Amino acid sequence: MAVESKRSSKKRGCLKWGGVALGALVLLLIVIVAIVGFQGSRAKAALRAQYPPPGQMVDVGGYKMHIYCQGSGSPTVILDAGGGDFSLSWELVRPEVAKSTRVCVYDRAGMGWSELGPEPPTMENRVDKLHTLLTEGGIEGPYVLVGHSIAGMFVRAYAFRYPEEVVGMVLVDSSHEDQVARQSAVLSEFSSSQGNVQINMLAQELALRVLQGLQSLGVMAMNPQVFSDAWLPPLPEELKDTYKAAVVSNDSYFAALLEDNAYTGANMADVREMNITLGDMPLVVLSSQRMEIPPSLGLSAEGEAELKAVQAEMQTELVSLSSRGRQVLAEESGHFIHLNQPELVIEAILEVLQAQ
Repeated sequence: MAVESKRSSKKRGCLKWGGVALGALVLLLIVIVAIVGFQGSRAKAALRAQYPPPGQMVDVGGYKMHIYCQGSGSPTVILDAGGGDFSLSWELVRPEVAKSTRVCVYDRAGMGWSELGPEPPTMENRVDKLHTLLTEGGIEGPYVLVGHSIAGMFVRAYAFRYPEEVVGMVLVDSSHEDQVARQSAVLSEFSSSQGNVQINMLAQELALRVLQGLQSLGVMAMNPQVFSDAWLPPLPEELKDTYKAAVVSNDSYFAALLEDNAYTGANMADVREMNITLGDMPLVVLSSQRMEIPPSLGLSAEGEAELKAVQAEMQTELVSLSSRGRQVLAEESGHFIHLNQPELVIEAILEVLQAQ
């Protein structure tokens, strides 16, 4: 009995010291996270001071969005960036357009210098917030709307909701409301790596959530170069540091990006339901001729050709939205025509302005 008592006492002692060690480890981790968080907050504040928003911050209903205007004249050109992107990507276009009329770039909620609002990023909310931003920012119409990628659908929805405000449009390698469905059909028929497609999507989401955690702690702000160039649009070197600083100092960026991805399907369905046509509105559709197809999709040469044919068909359908629609093929561009061949975008905008 005495031996068993000693063993029991020794076991309790081991458990006690094990609990103490575990508690100390948890406390140490809390202290480390607190220190990193404190230093990270300082780093984010320093970046925000070093790279302030170039335009004005406008209250759009309890939070602020960023818009930057330059030049004078009418109509006013509004440049809308693609998914996960923001105003800085238009830097090769904005200054040139400003020589002819007033031009504005803005950041959707949570992107760039804009704060994240409480509303989900539905198509209706996107349109309403842009309208509120323009109204509260004192940016009078009429407008020529320019949308890249997914923003091509946003500007079309804006014209559907506020037709009296929009007098022209330029679509820059714009998304189509049937894009996911048609591309998925090609992948189902020709891809040898359907499992890999799903794995890649899950891996991308996991990566975004890890980056969101690092950003929240300020780890990325302490070293903005952690935000790899691979995540950036093909910006000129002189813009990369500012772009990275805007991303890693904005706590909402990755949360907004994850939300945007989650609502893409629903937003495409909303545009499909609107059945938008543009009448005789001046319209230029710029279409990339260097479609980038990830090898991980596992497409055969026949599958890649079919995917490109489907993309070309959807771009032609966008041209037919207006009786005055015209297509420009960007032979030397990937998806970011405004960065690969900005002169084509500038010329298209000026063409629409002159058609007024």
